[in-house]
Amino acid sequence: MDDERAIDFVLNGERHHLSRAQVLAAAARGGPEPIHKHWVSVDDRQWPPRQLFERATGVARSEFISHAAIRHLRRLGFSTSPLPQESEVPADPRPREPKTTPPPPPIDIASAVTSFIELLRFFGDEDLSSRVLRLEDRLEGADRENVDDRVAAEGMTDGLLQAALLVRQHAGRINDLIHAAMIVRALPKILEPDERIVRRPSLAAGNDPSRKFDLETSLRVAEFKAGQWKGRDAMRKRGLVADLVGLVLGRGDRRAELYVLGRLPIEFLRTSNSTMEWALGRSSPHLRRAYEDRFGKASFTVRQFAEGPAADVALIDLAEVLKAA
Repeated sequence: MDDERAIDFVLNGERHHLSRAQVLAAAARGGPEPIHKHWVSVDDRQWPPRQLFERATGVARSEFISHAAIRHLRRLGFSTSPLPQESEVPADPRPREPKTTPPPPPIDIASAVTSFIELLRFFGDEDLSSRVLRLEDRLEGADRENVDDRVAAEGMTDGLLQAALLVRQHAGRINDLIHAAMIVRALPKILEPDERIVRRPSLAAGNDPSRKFDLETSLRVAEFKAGQWKGRDAMRKRGLVADLVGLVLGRGDRRAELYVLGRLPIEFLRTSNSTMEWALGRSSPHLRRAYEDRFGKASFTVRQFAEGPAADVALIDLAEVLKAA
């Protein structure tokens, strides 16, 4: 298996690059936690997919589910446990007639809307973490006879669980949708009268090598970062710097723009004393080589790079663009 195999994907609105070599290196740092249900096999050892994926990407496991980790690790050639919709029965080697994929069941719009409304009412204006802490306190000392009574005031019912499962079923790719929709809705507000899109834009993961940027026009190249920063954003910071470097290296004679969501990413680029070596530590080998070819071993901080080589890359808050008339 080629250890240089690599994939690009979108997670929580942020683009990531992950290689098979990174996963193998992650597996070499300590052992696996106990397997509860799903697993991924690396060098004859089985790992919980979320543990290994977290270690390889640096993304906290609270940010994704096992199914997402399994899908991406499979793309890198690793064997995994089957997903719920897959049969665990070994395939029959005898030739079979080709099967047609049945159409997905119709969406019950009324149920979906009702479920979404129920979730909104549950969340209300209070942070979910506070609700969970209160539930934990209420459950201490409970037994099977009084569990429901203790949590009734918090609305944690069977109906709420079913509502959450239904919404997740139909909104599993909501982050990909947000990324695509933000680009599409920004275009009428940023394109100039005589400006034309000259290459198929990249609205989701899986770019081919011919598309270096999310947007290429006759006047500009641009990258879009639609992730909402939460305070612990190491991978988002690295991805942001990687896109900034890519714009500097590949812009040619066109102007370059980096669109982000909110002011935190912009403040990070303008104030961070993190080293560029750290920021590019999980980027693709190709990008790191291109950076070293242009800038050598210069020990820039992120702030120095943004103020120097990237000084004329425009940093733009998407929230401001999208609310503009």
